Amino acid sequence: MHMFHLALIYEGLVAMSISPKGSDNLTAMPPPVARALRQLGHDLSVARRTRRMTQQDLAQRMDTSVSTIRRMEDGNPGTALHTFLRALHVLGRLEDMVKVMALDQDALGLELTQEQLPQRVRSAGGKKTKAGPSRAPTKGSQTASDDDELEGF
Repeated sequence: MHMFHLALIYEGLVAMSISPKGSDNLTAMPPPVARALRQLGHDLSVARRTRRMTQQDLAQRMDTSVSTIRRMEDGNPGTALHTFLRALHVLGRLEDMVKVMALDQDALGLELTQEQLPQRVRSAGGKKTKAGPSRAPTKGSQTASDDDELEGF
């Protein structure tokens, strides 16, 4: 089959992805995901070119093939996540991705966590435990170190 025909087939399947392990089962990819892949690929291409790197340069620095770089920059849904992350690392943008995905940046997740927190926490036996009086160390006696007092925390 000629490359032109393959390109036309790819265009027709841009919103589809092939399942792993070579099965013929096609799964519809949500359009927002397909758009995000194409945008990320485009942005990586611009970042590479801004840094005056060729696809060959990036491929060598990532220890991958030029065809993998092309597929990534085209937003191919079969491109592995680690390929995108390695490209971000080489381009000096990996930390930005890590910051965006940090749990403290997940507003919905934080809100859901707050809603699920119990009003109060009881001991395992349901009994209240009283804190005993604090004993001051006497001269010459051995006391537990500060590290021992915090054990379990």
